Amino acid sequence: MLNNSLLNDVQNLPVLQPYKHCSEDWDEIKWWSDQMYMPYTVQPMGRGLKPQSSMHSLQVGSMIVTRFKYGIPVHIYDWDQAAGNILLLTTLEGQGSHAVNSSHWQTTKIGESFLADCSRNDDYAIKFDPDHLQLNLTIPHQSIAELVLQNFGHEAPDRLWQCKTFFGGEGSSWLVLLRYLMQSIAEIPSAQLTQRAGEHLQQMVSLHILNEWALRAKIDLTQKEIITPKYIERAEQYMREYLHYSPTIAEVAQAVGVSIRTLSAGFKKYRQRTASETIREMRLQQVRQQLLNADKTQNVADIAHGCGYINLGDFARQYRLRYGELPSQTLKK
Repeated sequence: MLNNSLLNDVQNLPVLQPYKHCSEDWDEIKWWSDQMYMPYTVQPMGRGLKPQSSMHSLQVGSMIVTRFKYGIPVHIYDWDQAAGNILLLTTLEGQGSHAVNSSHWQTTKIGESFLADCSRNDDYAIKFDPDHLQLNLTIPHQSIAELVLQNFGHEAPDRLWQCKTFFGGEGSSWLVLLRYLMQSIAEIPSAQLTQRAGEHLQQMVSLHILNEWALRAKIDLTQKEIITPKYIERAEQYMREYLHYSPTIAEVAQAVGVSIRTLSAGFKKYRQRTASETIREMRLQQVRQQLLNADKTQNVADIAHGCGYINLGDFARQYRLRYGELPSQTLKK
């Protein structure tokens, strides 16, 4: 099992670092964690609690390896997506509870790791008990994305990065690899860990993480999935934001930097309907939601005009075809 001597050298002394190993000062701990992980929000779970933090770190390739604890129960959330980092947190002592989604939390016990891409998720959170001690890997998203391209010849689907999962545990091959990583850190000079030797270690670790990740996300990385171009997603976002202005296809195409022909062909290929049909569907969904949520002072005409409809007769026909009732009937609900 992994132990507290991790991030020590061959003489079993902590690897030298240009900052304190321990701190009871929140500002000092925040500065360290901002550098090693990314900016985030942390709250003590209790009143008047003073941290007794242990902070150790080392760079291996472009990956940051840390051994860290707050020494008190904490709730961590609001990770900075712009930092572009993936987090893998392995429990050495105590336990952590990780937000998989809004309704499910996963507890990691000793030897188990939790994985989340903080550059692609804005709802990841952790609650640590007072006895927690973590061995954490902070890995740039881009380095894992490039690894997929190098090994499989295509990009990973977005649902891989959006998947938050856990793996490892006593007797797992993952813990064997972590022990190898820690032993290598102890024996290889620190200067070499940021060069070729560190890149080799990072690639081995990252490939294992990638395979565990894909397995739990139920993704076969050997099979290329159709990935929606970014301009389609940007076009949909633009449509939603400017529905009340009734944007034309030409305006949408210009806003996302593609030709009308490219935009039209993209929607047919990746959304199986035209860009105009997409706008119409969005507008119908918007007006229906507003009709259902309307108060007694609102009427169909005002709501329809506010959603970009000019011809109320045409609107009523489209609405009835889509929902099987007149807008006025929806309003009465």
